[in-house]
Amino acid sequence: MRRDQESTASGGTETLLVSRPAPGVLWLTMNRPARRNALDRALGEELLRALEHAETDPQARVVVLTGAGSAFCGGDDLGAVDEHLAGDRRHSPVLGDTADPVYLRIVEAIVTSPQPVIAAVNGPAAGAGTELACAADLRIASDTARIGSCLVNVAQTGTAVMLPRIVGTAKATEIYLSGGLLDAADAERLGIYTRVVPFGELQDVVLAEARRLAAGPTRAIGLYKQLRERVYGQPLEQALRIQNGFHIRNNREVHDAVEGARAFVEKRSPEFTGR
Repeated sequence: MRRDQESTASGGTETLLVSRPAPGVLWLTMNRPARRNALDRALGEELLRALEHAETDPQARVVVLTGAGSAFCGGDDLGAVDEHLAGDRRHSPVLGDTADPVYLRIVEAIVTSPQPVIAAVNGPAAGAGTELACAADLRIASDTARIGSCLVNVAQTGTAVMLPRIVGTAKATEIYLSGGLLDAADAERLGIYTRVVPFGELQDVVLAEARRLAAGPTRAIGLYKQLRERVYGQPLEQALRIQNGFHIRNNREVHDAVEGARAFVEKRSPEFTGR
């Protein structure tokens, strides 16, 4: 069944489409196809609000992020950036209250989201769009989905935080300096893409994976994401003790842990609630 046929609720705005194609699945579509879903202030703020609202939404047990049309996200809208440099901040992809680049806050929201986040990379991603994709927990891509930095082509710096986490500093530097985009097969080989599927199958494959995760122990997954960030870059001894502390938290806070152990002993499939 197609996502638009199955949706039980939809909404959003003109530049961000929000739907719920299956129980527990929140689907966010960046909708500026004529601009390759590049981030201006409107799209950036709407996406950030949607991610922040999802943090406390009990009906959102997994989040999917994708783009409308032929691109995932072309990064910051260079037209809006040019206006910003000329003094017109109305469309600038920078938040007015903090002066943070909006992509920065979106990346933080994805990484710290209590739900698993899937990037359904339907087409090319570049610059800040690559950072958004790399921030997700899984990246399932179409065979037309190229990815890279391209920032050197416009004398900008970036893609030095999330991309190196996946491919390492040396390869991320090579990608940045090349100024080009990797094809889907190379991105999968490097581990940037979790899986590559034909373009026409992307929506169905992502929805199946989202359903699987939404039926899982999503509270435990959220704790894992916190643990992952806490231990990143820590010395071994410290990291192991942090991990042990999260084991204790898991046993105290995750209701599904009881169901998981009981189902294992009883040799049946667990019925998780995400609590």
